[in-house]
Amino acid sequence: MLQFILKRAFEFTITLFGITVISFFILHLAPGKPTDVLEAMNPKITPEAREQLEKLYGLDKPIYEQYLLWLKRMIKLDFGRSFTTDRRPVWDKIKERLPVTVGINLLSMALIFLIAIPVGVSSAVKQYSLYDKITTVLVFVGFAIPSFWLALLLMMLFGVQLNLLPISGIHSMNYENLSTFGKVIDTAKHLILPVFVSAFGGIAGLSRYMRSSMLEVLRQDYITTARAKGLPETKVIYKHAL
Repeated sequence: MLQFILKRAFEFTITLFGITVISFFILHLAPGKPTDVLEAMNPKITPEAREQLEKLYGLDKPIYEQYLLWLKRMIKLDFGRSFTTDRRPVWDKIKERLPVTVGINLLSMALIFLIAIPVGVSSAVKQYSLYDKITTVLVFVGFAIPSFWLALLLMMLFGVQLNLLPISGIHSMNYENLSTFGKVIDTAKHLILPVFVSAFGGIAGLSRYMRSSMLEVLRQDYITTARAKGLPETKVIYKHAL
């Protein structure tokens, strides 16, 4: 058991190291330098000021030293300061938006499991039926359609054309004046589109996986035995197969 844990820990360390190396060098493959942003914001910036900034952020060092410095800062959650006008620490900006991001992801995961598992199971049970064919088409659409494009379509339809759902923010302007129930409804309306778009691709993937797994299970001998004993189909599916 200890050997297995150590092996997994070693594999995780190597994988994490590879991810950091790839991420760092992909950033360096981007055209220009980080200080170019400051030049765009202040065209009068002098070459001496640029050199000072490059020294400040270690951009004048060899590439391997830049990587080690960057990795050290990542471990300490030191992402530097924003190049925008407020010059605030990047980590402070991330923390402001992290709760909403985590909340949307958790709701998306819950929606994926609530929809994908029943759809995948019922699609396997009703193999080759009209229902199975329709869900298969929707699954391939879910795989194919880019999330950003789906988001734009839904924003135009429900936010602009039908004016049913908000397309920005997490609260309305009059949020503080609403009742407790009104605040819940207002927040829910703002979350519908981002949660659905985030979950759409996951629903397609998990439902397809559940379908293939259920079909494999339904071909097992113990399922045939359970049916031969005269057990109800619902009991066979939801108790023995699942």
